Amino acid sequence: MLRRFRSIHLGNIILSQLLALFLLALPAYCDTLAVMREDCRVLVRDSGSSRRRFSDATLNGFINEGQRETISDIQPIRKSIEFELVAGTTYYSLPSDFVSVRRVTRDYLALREESPSSLDKLAEWQSVAGLPTRYFVSFASRTKVGFYPWPDGSTSTGTIRLEYNASAVDMTDDAETPFNGIAELQQYGHILAHYCAYRAAMIYGQTDLAAVYLNDYQKDVKRMGETATDRPNYNPGITPAVNTR
Repeated sequence: MLRRFRSIHLGNIILSQLLALFLLALPAYCDTLAVMREDCRVLVRDSGSSRRRFSDATLNGFINEGQRETISDIQPIRKSIEFELVAGTTYYSLPSDFVSVRRVTRDYLALREESPSSLDKLAEWQSVAGLPTRYFVSFASRTKVGFYPWPDGSTSTGTIRLEYNASAVDMTDDAETPFNGIAELQQYGHILAHYCAYRAAMIYGQTDLAAVYLNDYQKDVKRMGETATDRPNYNPGITPAVNTR
């Protein structure tokens, strides 16, 4: 009987510890789409249960528009991909959420970015084969990254590691959270309610109120841009090696 009691007691302790770890894993700030929409309604005095001026779909559209504006302004979402260079191939597809390149390495050696117009200064650069030392993204084909020279054999291939700024997925479900659910960015969810309130107030002719909410949004986006990707303890002392061979 005592052994059974100890077993149950130990099981309860383990369960309590697992629950505590789960709770610690949750973001301290986590505004869902439903919460941001309701906050927006409160800000523009449209939170009654009947005769609402704006539909949920309209406010959801404002919130997602604010998310896109925020991502465009400060690019806080960073991602990375890896792929192998293929002999005889210049161009490689980029992810659907690609916005812009931050850093590219081939076998851990940094590659320098060039524009096609800059490469045009090199004679017939499109036909040059060898070990890639530079990369480029053409405005005519933003979905692909190209390499110069293009790899022509096993000695000029390797693993590409590409870090990029990414877009955010539009929220459609009430339980979804902003900025792709990234825990570090959840504390900034309230700024999307301010953007939503700015758009709604403008449509309803409340220009003074709209100006207040737009100012709040812009101020908080500036702060988000300063802190969202900040690493105060990261102070690199050297620059990465660049592949110039």
